[in-house]
Amino acid sequence: MVRIADLVTPERIVELKSTSKDDVLKEMVEVLASAPEVHDGDALLQAILDRESILSTGIGLGIAVPHAKIASVDNIVAALGKTKKGISYGALDDKPVNIVVMIGASDSQQSQYIRALARVTLLLKNETIRNAVVGAESPESMYDILKEY
Repeated sequence: MVRIADLVTPERIVELKSTSKDDVLKEMVEVLASAPEVHDGDALLQAILDRESILSTGIGLGIAVPHAKIASVDNIVAALGKTKKGISYGALDDKPVNIVVMIGASDSQQSQYIRALARVTLLLKNETIRNAVVGAESPESMYDILKEY
């Protein structure tokens, strides 16, 4: 089973500073591009923006899961950003987003990629977990929450 805590590190968990969707996506790509698995942050940003232009990755309940598979990512990797304020994201339920989990994967990792997307979605649809992540005071405490589940 894919565990979110295996895909993200405390260094890739941030309190979002940006207030617009495009800026949040750029901020999250910068965080994700710090992972050794990611070799081209610009290509990742373009792939994320291209994916977002097809359909918003704001899935509802205050959650967005922007994602892309590209050749310049060696292995599946994730970053998590949160904000208590909420971001206008164009989510499917038209509500602000508080949690953004960005996933990058190699273009040859289809099954792992799908499992990771499903796991993130399932985990964060749990209201208790979602509230704990948004209320967490530090990246380490958010990481501990992810490890627990």
